[in-house]
Parts: sequence; structure tokens; C-alpha cells
Amino acid sequence: MMCTELAVKWADLVNAQMSCQLCVDKCVPPLIQPGARPLFGRFKVWENGTLFLFEAPNRDDTFNPNKGYLTWDPETDPTGRFAWDLMVNELRLNPDFFQVTNSVLCLPAQKGDKFPVGAAQQRLCSSHICNQIRTLDPRVVVPVGGAALQATRRFDDHGYRKMSDAVGQPIQWLGRWLFPLFHTSMLARNGPGGRREKDQRSDWRGLRAFLQRQGVIIP
Repeated sequence: MMCTELAVKWADLVNAQMSCQLCVDKCVPPLIQPGARPLFGRFKVWENGTLFLFEAPNRDDTFNPNKGYLTWDPETDPTGRFAWDLMVNELRLNPDFFQVTNSVLCLPAQKGDKFPVGAAQQRLCSSHICNQIRTLDPRVVVPVGGAALQATRRFDDHGYRKMSDAVGQPIQWLGRWLFPLFHTSMLARNGPGGRREKDQRSDWRGLRAFLQRQGVIIP
């Protein structure tokens, strides 16, 4: 498939998914934060490449009028800044080709001071994520964080239950490869049971080496 054809297919899918209201229409109370809507990455499609699956959109991307899409750059939150650093300096991927989505497309409903991803929202969103994978058809899917790893089990049970057992351990999944990585948040780096920065950097370098072994051309 030519990149132009793939780009059209991806744009058509985004247009179809951005009108989803399942978490509002089918759930009382709604599973998403009032005013939230599906968010998508802005990237150049990458044939036979890699799709990164994070956990959920953040509040600023959802409500900042200058955003409204998934951001992973030095100007976003600490999670996005560190992901950008890893992408550029360890994976050495052109940021324009950072194919990225989340285990749920909308900002989850707030509980306390957090916006936790719930199982019900993941179930409702799973068909959307599966269609994104089928459309982009990446050679490798990279779940980043425990909620993302959990979401991938809804499509095909790879057997991983804990990120601590799965991180950096590629496995065949859905006719492609799954390469789990730890979440890039400050808590995931520094909290109990976290994975320190030096280890996460090593994990992303391991992803680069794995892609090269699989013959994936990194833009």
C-alpha cells in the first residue's frame, strides 16, 4: 500500500471515530469527563512501522483551545516531555512519524485529582483501537504502561499480566509483534515499583535494536 493511500484510509477512520459518543450515550453517569471528545495523534503514516499505544489523553490536550490532539513534545506535560526525549534521543525516530494513540480515545471521568482509565471505557473503546491497528497495519505495536498493556489483551491474550514481567520482552501478537514499555510518567519513573530513567532509556534503545532486527526502516 502506498503511503498516500494509507494516509487517506487513516484520515477516513479518524473522521469516523471522532464522532463517537458511546461513553456518554450508553453509560450513566458518563465514563468520560464532560466536554471530552476523541483525540488523535498528528503524524505522517508509517508503512510497516510502529504504533505506540499509551493510556489516555491528558486534560490539557483535551481542553486547551490551542491543542485538541495528542501532543508529545517538550512543551507538554512531564510524561510527554520524557516520551519525546526517548523517541528522539534513544529510538532516534523522526517525530513527524510518531504514530501514537491511547487505550481510550477520550479523557476519562475525573476521580479525585486523577482521570483513571476504567475497564468499561476500555471495553467500549476497544473496537476503535483495533480498527486503528488494522488500518495502520504496523509491524510492531508498543503498549506504554499497564493500562495500555491491559487494553491489548482485549484483542488477543498475549499472556502478560504485569508490565514488570513484560517490559522489553517482544511477543508475537495479532499477526505482528508486541513490544511492551513502561509508562513514561514521573510516578512510573520514581514511584514504588517504578522503572528508573536509565532503565527506560535502555528499553527504548532495545526497541530500536529490535526494529532493526525485524527490518523495520526507522524514518
